[in-house]
Amino acid sequence: MEIQRREQRDVMSLRDWTLIFGRRKVGKSFLIRKYLKHDLYFTVTRDLQAFFLDGEIRPLQDALKELSETLRRDGTAVVNEFQRMPERYWEMFGPLSQNGKLVLVGSSFRISRRVFDSKSPLLGLVIPYRMGLIHYAETLHAVRNPLLAVLYKDPWVISFLRDVKDLQERGYQLYMVTKGLVGEVFEEEERQLTTLYEAILMSLAEGEWNTSIIAGSLAGKGIDITASSVSGYLDVLAGLGLVDKVEIFGARRRARWYYRLSSPVLSLMFYAEAKYNVSVTERVGELPLGREVQFAIGELLAEKHGGVMAYSPYEDIDVVILKDGKPVIGYEVKVGEIDRREAERAISRIRSSGIPRVGLVSLRDKPKFEVEESLGPEELIKVADEIYRRVLGQ
Repeated sequence: MEIQRREQRDVMSLRDWTLIFGRRKVGKSFLIRKYLKHDLYFTVTRDLQAFFLDGEIRPLQDALKELSETLRRDGTAVVNEFQRMPERYWEMFGPLSQNGKLVLVGSSFRISRRVFDSKSPLLGLVIPYRMGLIHYAETLHAVRNPLLAVLYKDPWVISFLRDVKDLQERGYQLYMVTKGLVGEVFEEEERQLTTLYEAILMSLAEGEWNTSIIAGSLAGKGIDITASSVSGYLDVLAGLGLVDKVEIFGARRRARWYYRLSSPVLSLMFYAEAKYNVSVTERVGELPLGREVQFAIGELLAEKHGGVMAYSPYEDIDVVILKDGKPVIGYEVKVGEIDRREAERAISRIRSSGIPRVGLVSLRDKPKFEVEESLGPEELIKVADEIYRRVLGQ
């Protein structure tokens, strides 16, 4: 199953020399092979050879010679897994910068730092393009299932999950894959630092987001770290594409950012390891799906309103949409049904926080209460369809 996504239009219209970077298994190579017309495409292997689409493996020097010839003919050349190419070869691109179209694909976020470093031979020759997960509007438009669409934001999951219950049944396998994907991001780091990053990710998966609380949790595991240091590491993780920073809204806020794992599946599987030790027991119990639904819906509604998603953990408001820094509507989001008592409490919390409009969202049925917006699964799909037509022109 292929989910049509907005990035394919960007790939089709690439004009400049470009570095496309992002975490492994987000669909970079697939989109480029399918939607970018290219004359040459090869992957740099771990043993520094070139693997071509026809299955041929050749010395890297031979592939680079062919790349030079392709660019001189004003052709389009793609180098996949560019982060593996030794920097001693980068100098060759300078004399070719006025020729053809070069697309470099990197499967780590660190490659962008190397390419755009002040001493890099590629600085000023290529522009960056960061590719992340599929937007929720596209996955929901494709699968018509609001809950499954949350998981399908990570494209590699599509081949492994047919139903949400597969999270429990295949939890061990999914955890081992997600752990491997995270490990590749940190492959250039020292082992001690990698352990620290993974511990922070595990804390986020457990629902901890406050830097002081995370520091305390890590101290209980024998890791001595301050809250300010945690904040710095979280910013690094955000730059690596593993963590999202969601603005906190509310008069009672004591922090600016709410930190969470970007990938719903990674978040759920790291939770399974922290809570159920899935890597040993190979069993998974109840998972916090509601939390992942909350932020996926928030992403969708922010696009609907042309605003920015915020969260109010202190006032307990699931989604707040901001425009120019001011709230325009707040939402209560539930996987199940919203009963009258829950609706009344949510309405009270939202209005008392100075938010002018109230929305209620349920993945089971459209809430039947007097509020400005009431959204059930059918309404959410319609919102996704509208966004899909707008961003993909279909």
